[in-house]
Amino acid sequence: MLRVAALLLVIPLAGCGGAPKPPPEPPRPAPIAAQPEPEPEPPLDDAPMLDVVSAQPTEILLDGKPIGTTPITGRKVAPGTHEVTFVDPERGNRTMMVTLEPGDAKTVQSDPPPSIQESGGGDAKSDKPGERK
Repeated sequence: MLRVAALLLVIPLAGCGGAPKPPPEPPRPAPIAAQPEPEPEPPLDDAPMLDVVSAQPTEILLDGKPIGTTPITGRKVAPGTHEVTFVDPERGNRTMMVTLEPGDAKTVQSDPPPSIQESGGGDAKSDKPGERK
């Protein structure tokens, strides 16, 4: 019985050392702390501001792109020269150039030219009070 007990002890031990061990993994370098992404730049406090006004509500193009109908107030734009177009299908578009520096605030105004009105044939003499005729 002693032999059987010794044999039972030897059989499990024979399987333990027979298989080759896998090679050890190479040491991994310490993880590098990810650099935080840079924060987006805050809007410039000194960004130029543009107001666009006209007597009648008018569609406005800024550098060829529609930005709304007048009045337009407090429109932040990049510094530089910009085209402001007043869209007028009846009399034709009017384009104005405006140059803005950082911190500038400018107003672009366009009114349609007045229509020519003829007078009622009156005399060109002055009728100021106190003048004798």
